Amino acid sequence: MKPPPTQQQAAGHGRPARARERNRLAILTAAQNVLSSNPNASMDEIAEAANMVRRTVYGHFPSRQDLITSLVELGAQELIAYVGDIDVQARDASAEMAGLVLRTYGTAKRFGPVIELARRTSADTVFAAMEPFNIVVAALIRHGQKQGAFTSPLDPDLLAHLLEACALAFHSAQQKRAWQGGEEDVAHSQLLLLGVPADKARATVNQAAAVLTQEAGMS
Repeated sequence: MKPPPTQQQAAGHGRPARARERNRLAILTAAQNVLSSNPNASMDEIAEAANMVRRTVYGHFPSRQDLITSLVELGAQELIAYVGDIDVQARDASAEMAGLVLRTYGTAKRFGPVIELARRTSADTVFAAMEPFNIVVAALIRHGQKQGAFTSPLDPDLLAHLLEACALAFHSAQQKRAWQGGEEDVAHSQLLLLGVPADKARATVNQAAAVLTQEAGMS
């Protein structure tokens, strides 16, 4: 029977795993930056941006599609991290939705080009990665419909996916310089999609933005 590894031996075995994870994250960061500016970038270009040889990149991601899939999953994980902050039984569902959009649009914008790229080749991957987030959004929409805050008669699950598509459409317009606004425009448009009157939607977004600014100042 072998003696248990010493603390030093255990630490030594852990270093390669940590180094591998650092390399993996470095590749993902480089790929996100490169693909955002050039969706057709090759694995060689991504490897160069990550300051790694092509072999190292392929050691982590056997194909370009595997790399794109991992990026989509990373973006979805960032969005899902906000799920715990969503009160699906909020007293004011409109304000809750506006705050959610304002908090998450930055992540959606950063990963937008990669998500659009993934949709062309593997729409199922995007759907599966985003579904945990969309399920919670749909629950909030359902609550808002019962409140009367959201007057759209459409199914909440469908509306959740429409909101996702709306955010991506704004990002695409920004990339084409057809729109140069901010997340407040996105939140306002999404409340309109849910059936919130225009004036109330704008006031709700402004109030939610003020709350987030105040919270940021206190942190």
